[in-house]
Amino acid sequence: MKTLTYIKSLTVVLLLSMYVNTVHGQDIYVDISCTNQYPGVGEKIKLSYILKKKLKGGMATISHSGINISKPDMKSLNVIDEGTEGSSFSFGGFGGGGDMQVSKYSFILQPTTEGEVKLAPFSFKMNGETYTSKSFTIHVGKGDPNATIVKKNANYFISIDVSKKELYPGEHAVVTYTIYSRSSNISLQKSEFPMSDAFWSEEIDPGKNGFGQTQVNIDGYAYLKIPVKKQVIFAKEAGVFEIPPCSAELVVGGGFFSQGTLEKLQSNAPKLTVKSLPSGAPDSFQGQVGKDYDLEVSYSTTKLKAGEPIDVIINLTGKGNLNKLAAPELSFPLDFDAYEPEVSGSINLSMSNGFSGNRKFNYLVIPRHHGTYEVPAFEYSYFDLASKTYKTLSHPAQTIEVEKSNNSTPATVNGGTSTPKEDVEVLNEEIRHIAYNTELTSSKTTFFKTTLFWTGLTVPLGLTLAGFLFAIFRPKETKKDKKKTAGKKVFKTLKAAEQKLSAQDNLGFYDELYKGLMQYLSNKLETPFSDLTKESIVEKLGHKELSKSVLNILESCEMARYTPISSEGAQDTMNKTKSLIQQIEKHVS
Repeated sequence: MKTLTYIKSLTVVLLLSMYVNTVHGQDIYVDISCTNQYPGVGEKIKLSYILKKKLKGGMATISHSGINISKPDMKSLNVIDEGTEGSSFSFGGFGGGGDMQVSKYSFILQPTTEGEVKLAPFSFKMNGETYTSKSFTIHVGKGDPNATIVKKNANYFISIDVSKKELYPGEHAVVTYTIYSRSSNISLQKSEFPMSDAFWSEEIDPGKNGFGQTQVNIDGYAYLKIPVKKQVIFAKEAGVFEIPPCSAELVVGGGFFSQGTLEKLQSNAPKLTVKSLPSGAPDSFQGQVGKDYDLEVSYSTTKLKAGEPIDVIINLTGKGNLNKLAAPELSFPLDFDAYEPEVSGSINLSMSNGFSGNRKFNYLVIPRHHGTYEVPAFEYSYFDLASKTYKTLSHPAQTIEVEKSNNSTPATVNGGTSTPKEDVEVLNEEIRHIAYNTELTSSKTTFFKTTLFWTGLTVPLGLTLAGFLFAIFRPKETKKDKKKTAGKKVFKTLKAAEQKLSAQDNLGFYDELYKGLMQYLSNKLETPFSDLTKESIVEKLGHKELSKSVLNILESCEMARYTPISSEGAQDTMNKTKSLIQQIEKHVS
């Protein structure tokens, strides 16, 4: 009996304890959790604000009609995602001195600039009471220069990535414009890729199959990474410059049978620091910046007669801004006539080296008098990116022996040099001296009103009139005629697609295939091209399997516009198309 009384008393005490915790509610506060308070630029972090209730033992419950929040301005933090985690209208828990989570609101953030970011307090409002956190500071460091900045809740976004954040004038960097998409069914409709005047730029050729695409994971989401444009840029001068943001318009989910939705995208605008070249540049430095430069100087001859030509060839090879390589400045003796050089060579553009190859300068030089001459030593300097120093290439002085010419005293006429007539004809048989005694004869015959005149006038007019009348009265091809000849015509059209396929132009192949198949269906089903829809094709064909095959091929042609497909896949599509047309010819008579 005593035991039963004791149990009843204990139960009353526990219930009273629960009542006190529920009604009076021990301290409610806002806690802050951050995965990394010292991130770098572009590094993603998670910041959470947690509404908690302190527990001092027993069990506590909280009921409410809803929780509202007031969030701070995230300033230079890019908000990728945000939302409430695990909230309901009633909470309960046991504790032995621990705390109970009431509500949690989290952000996925990505810093965009260096420095301290001080966030204002975050507030929860529940049951008429407001609970506010402390302010919070995030210290943002330098970070990864190649980090991709992601837009908030972006299923599609475009980004500019630069291979270098610091470079010298004349040094190259690669700028890549990339679309990220969570859907494969997209089509690029319009795009603009402006470039700052602070850079020279050269576009990288994507080739017939584009730059390719890969799948990447960003914040737990799978994206297609599709580079749409690449440029090699060269800085003109020192300073801090911005790559202008690019823009693009995508049609998402579109195809031949649906319009899709339009997405307008705008990228980030990365900044580049162009450092000044070191002082103390040699006199022979003309702005070349790169590596692995080499110099070759050659003379076609070093012994000749006065008046004969010499070819002096300077060949410079290397990896750098060869597109801006100016003609070297050579010094020749005063008795030498030197002409502007003929420039040739082979320069290739690549993302790894910028420009690489050679520039050849061929100087034509003619000594006018006999004697022994010396062409001075030649030097050419460049800034070496590997060692960060100036390097000088040189070629020693060259002695030229000039003998007397066979005709060393040509006759002088009016201050110039006369050349015998015989020499002129030997040098070029097309040159002839002026004939002074010329006899002119007049023709008394006339072409006007002759038989040939009237024939030439009437025949073209007659042919033109006949062609015009034929075009008017020619029997027009009816729909039934087009239906009968559709099969023969389409195979002629497919030859153009096969030529594109043989040339490995997959995009051109699918374009020709699409046009050919659609025109065939228009003729065969007696339906205007503009009225062809998914429903009309299925209805007109009246064959489930054939309709499915047609729609699959048309979808493949649409997908090929933005998704690279191998040559093997293209050939397979061609084979299926030919087989399909043969089946339609049998089924639709």
